[in-house]
Amino acid sequence: MVDDGSVTVKGIRINPDVLRKDAVQPCAIRQCLAACCSTGVWLKAEEAPRILEWGGAVKACLPPDRQNESKWFLEGKPDENQSPELGTSTVEDPISPGRKCCVFLQPDHKCALQVVSEQNHLGWPGLKPYFCAIYPLFYEKGVISMDDRLPDFEGATCQRLAKGLRAIYELYRDEATLILGEEGYRELCEKAVAKG
Repeated sequence: MVDDGSVTVKGIRINPDVLRKDAVQPCAIRQCLAACCSTGVWLKAEEAPRILEWGGAVKACLPPDRQNESKWFLEGKPDENQSPELGTSTVEDPISPGRKCCVFLQPDHKCALQVVSEQNHLGWPGLKPYFCAIYPLFYEKGVISMDDRLPDFEGATCQRLAKGLRAIYELYRDEATLILGEEGYRELCEKAVAKG
C-alpha cells in the first residue's frame, strides 16, 4: 500500500493537510467578519431540538425578523444520494449587503447560539452545531480534512499569517478533540510526531 501521508486514529483517517505545518494562525475573534457563517450548516439529529429548548434565550439575541422559530431550520439534501437532513436557514446579512448568513448570526457577527451557551455556562460547544464547532476542520465519510478554501469575503481573517510553522492539528486542538475525543487527540499527536 502506498503511504499517502495520512494517519488513522480510532478508525478515522486524518488527511495530510491536517498534519502539515503552516505559517498560519486561527481567526481573530475581535476582527471576525463571520465569513464561515455566510452559509447555513447541516445539523446532527439532536441539535435542532436542543436549540429549540433554549428558544427564548436565542430569540433574545436575534433581531425581531429572525425570532420566528419555524424559520430557523430547513430540510435539504447535502448530496442527492443521501436522505434529507436538517440545516440552519440563511437570511440576508444586514452588515454585508448582497450576502447571505446563517439565521443565528447576530448583526455584530457573533453567533447567537454561542452567546447563549456562554451566558448559560453550557460548556463547549454548547448549542453551537457540531459542524460549526469543528470548523475549519471538517469530518466527512470517515476522514478529517482542513477546509483551507478562503471565503470570498474581503477583509476576512479566517487564516492569518504567523511567524513560524505549527501543525494544523495543534492550531485546531479543540476542534480535533471534538471529533476524536481527548484520547484520540493524544493518539493523533503521537502518530503525527512518529511520522515526523
